[in-house]
Amino acid sequence: MKGEDFFVEIASHPPLSRLHPRVGQLLKEYLAGEKAVRFGDQWVINAHMPPYPGRAFDRMAGSLLGLQKRLYSVTLAVTNRCCFDCWHCYNAGRSQKDLPLATLVSLVSDLQQRGAVMVTLTGGEPLLRADLEQICGAFNDRSTVILGTTGWGLTAERARGLKDAGVFGVGISLDSDRPAEHDAKRGRDGAFGAALDALATAGGAGLYPYVVTVADADMLRPERFIPFLEFAGRCGAAEVHLLEPSATGKLAGRTDAMLTDAHRQIILDYQRQVAAREDLPVLSTFTYLESPDSFGCGAGLTHIYVDGSGELCPCNLVPMSFGNVASEPLDAILDRMGRHFCQPRCRCAGRTLAPHIPDGHLPTGPATSAALCEEHLPRQHELPAIYRAIADSPAQAGQAELREAYDRVHGDYDDFWVVQAGQPVADLVARLKLRGDERVFEAGCGSGFGSALLAERLDNGGSLLAIDLSEGMISQARHRLAQRNLTGQGQAGASQAVRRPANVTLQQGDALDALRCQRDLDVVFTSWVLGYIPLGPFFAAAEAALARGGCLAFIVHRDNSPREPLDIFARLVARNPGALRKRVAFDFPAGTAEIRDALGQAGLQAQSLWEGSVVFTYDSPQKVLEHLLKSGAGTVFHDALDPLMRPELEQAFIEELAARHGGANTFPVFHDFAACIARKP
Repeated sequence: MKGEDFFVEIASHPPLSRLHPRVGQLLKEYLAGEKAVRFGDQWVINAHMPPYPGRAFDRMAGSLLGLQKRLYSVTLAVTNRCCFDCWHCYNAGRSQKDLPLATLVSLVSDLQQRGAVMVTLTGGEPLLRADLEQICGAFNDRSTVILGTTGWGLTAERARGLKDAGVFGVGISLDSDRPAEHDAKRGRDGAFGAALDALATAGGAGLYPYVVTVADADMLRPERFIPFLEFAGRCGAAEVHLLEPSATGKLAGRTDAMLTDAHRQIILDYQRQVAAREDLPVLSTFTYLESPDSFGCGAGLTHIYVDGSGELCPCNLVPMSFGNVASEPLDAILDRMGRHFCQPRCRCAGRTLAPHIPDGHLPTGPATSAALCEEHLPRQHELPAIYRAIADSPAQAGQAELREAYDRVHGDYDDFWVVQAGQPVADLVARLKLRGDERVFEAGCGSGFGSALLAERLDNGGSLLAIDLSEGMISQARHRLAQRNLTGQGQAGASQAVRRPANVTLQQGDALDALRCQRDLDVVFTSWVLGYIPLGPFFAAAEAALARGGCLAFIVHRDNSPREPLDIFARLVARNPGALRKRVAFDFPAGTAEIRDALGQAGLQAQSLWEGSVVFTYDSPQKVLEHLLKSGAGTVFHDALDPLMRPELEQAFIEELAARHGGANTFPVFHDFAACIARKP
């Protein structure tokens, strides 16, 4: 699959359907130089991004959404011992003492807690550890685990064990399609045959098989490089990961062995060429991935290296330790290193620091490492393009946009929403065991449908305070309650609370802020509003506002619902992220499990929790679009579109919906919801 098509796929569904359009445009441009390959039931861009779909992929999305600045990738050497003598080895001369299994298992937990998504277990030669499978098994699916190996010792039994332990892929060193050349570069006779055998063994065990190649200038010549890719593909490699030699370890001071900017441009040209060819394996390169135009260098921040004896360095190519994980907590080391590695960089930190690293035992100790950074690592620097876009993209649809949208649609809201969506609200109110004297708070009363039902039940001195952002909706609610004689004559100030004789107060304002001012409530009620109000903060405010034994009752849209219309809109925008002027991202839950967990974190206990759907049926795609715009379900999204592009996108939506239904004359719109009654113990 072409990279652009893969972007449309991932950006059409949560979580990446919530990307800010600027970030989305840059990610689309980056993926234009990649391709995705099918592996099992997932798609793989390369061995440095988690496969899609999957839990690890969703965690990666958090950083792209700007929600977190956390550790992303870890190279974890489980041993520095090795049976090879590779020409480029960056690990040469390090301690041969291995970390105990218990230390590594504890470290795995800490790394995942810190956010590690991609973990490459390497060495030395990791297969020298008999307990390698136990180390791998300590990870869960929050991380994608890759094994980097020479292939020496990868038997079918061990490959199956690694697969069973949760390893996704195996990267096998292969520097040439010529046996003698590879053996010479790796310093061991038989290395070539072992690598090819391991490649076949890994693929046979269901592990993602790829090769890791350290390129010299000769390998980059077209008459050598393209045949090498073809050879790797014939041998079963799904990917060739091309590394540059680095001036560290055995190559310290060897400027003659380093690639030039001209060579790097050749690599970038290959990246695009190979991405366009389906007959070649994936080509992945840090030259492309870490370029200033994409993700840059995350050494010491989003990426770290832990060697086989526990020394933690910013990168495997930066032999500067900031502490040992065997003797102090991971967080303490990362915080110490973080004083110098604060933001991703446009230039490789290894190239900046390598000329200044002293000769002698490596890695340097924490004091020397800190001093080198103070003197030679610039504190002020430009951010790589994608991180710059994240930092510069705060514009997001929020309260102001919601208020404007619902002020505009309030006159149509009952006809396009309440007519069907009111029934679950009535069912929820009917489930409440009310005496009639309760103090009730309603968040987001809308046009007052739920407010009227609640007010009718509060017939024994009870009270209802109903809040909504939209003055237009408040006016509809006043009218509804007045028609039912549930309120008296009141003032119509836009921001003043108006006391009604029927124990009802309607107020325009922020429902979450108002809830935080309440105490000793008997009931907190909300329908079809949560998600626009974040669940976690709302549940916490409800717990604080409720009296002991009090009740929280709510209906909430499930995430990505109504699924079909939102999928069409998301795909249209994914094809052209610039069509959106603002990021549109709310906090609708995926299902009841997420709701139950969020309630528990707030100290509330779910008593009843169920799911359902409200179905609107129309006879044309045009009326479906009208429903979305006048019910509020798609109004904010529509408002965030570039006005000049709206007519074109509306027409594209209508055509796509019609095509999906193949000439049908009925178009159902399913609004999936979850409903809950919870109590404060």
